[in-house]
Amino acid sequence: MIIPDMAMTNYVAWDLEREHGDLGLDSPARKPPLSPLGQVLTSKIASKSVQKYMEEIVDAAGGNVSLAKARLDLLHTMETLDDLEARRDQLPTNIVAMFESGLKRIETQPGNQHEIALKALGAAATDIRGAEVPVLREKLQKFDIRSGEDILEAVRGFLLSTPTDTESLRLAAFHLSFFRYITERYHQGIHHASQQIEIPKPSFYPQEIGTPSPVTPYTLSRSITQPIQPFIIRKDTRDWA
Repeated sequence: MIIPDMAMTNYVAWDLEREHGDLGLDSPARKPPLSPLGQVLTSKIASKSVQKYMEEIVDAAGGNVSLAKARLDLLHTMETLDDLEARRDQLPTNIVAMFESGLKRIETQPGNQHEIALKALGAAATDIRGAEVPVLREKLQKFDIRSGEDILEAVRGFLLSTPTDTESLRLAAFHLSFFRYITERYHQGIHHASQQIEIPKPSFYPQEIGTPSPVTPYTLSRSITQPIQPFIIRKDTRDWA
């Protein structure tokens, strides 16, 4: 389920003020006295406003409330601006743990399903927009992949389909944080699988992803920020090949 921006903003504001006191965000939360971090955020020494920090959390979540909560939980453990800025460009450890937990389920799949999944994840993450199904099938040709459905079933929601201007569908990382997780080599299994197939270096495009939405370091098109069911009904849908 994708949370609209306004609802996500309200949730983040409520959570911040519930933990750190009245930060001027006008949330309905019962506000405790200002925490050490709350005092810093509302002081004149803050390098940017509380509103700006809140917007960064909302943008990084990309409509995914679980990822928003993970970032908030990490922020609640901090007390200084140095703590905030030092980890600003890192994937929070709790988000990394979420991804690793899901990938463990992939790695326990029977037969060659886990190998298909890891190589498909590595191949799809060579481009922030993902890769078209025929390209992925070519990279995975030794596994006799019949359709994109086979790939989606193997990756268990970590890739999802996005529209293209061609007859083929494209599979992309379900969230920008997961794209970073792959390209920054947090998972050795995916990195090792990527080395076994011929793939180019990751490409970043500050353009469109599926729908006309701008890509920034913290946002993705809302069409690709949530895991989907690992299948697509064939009737009245576009051809996978």
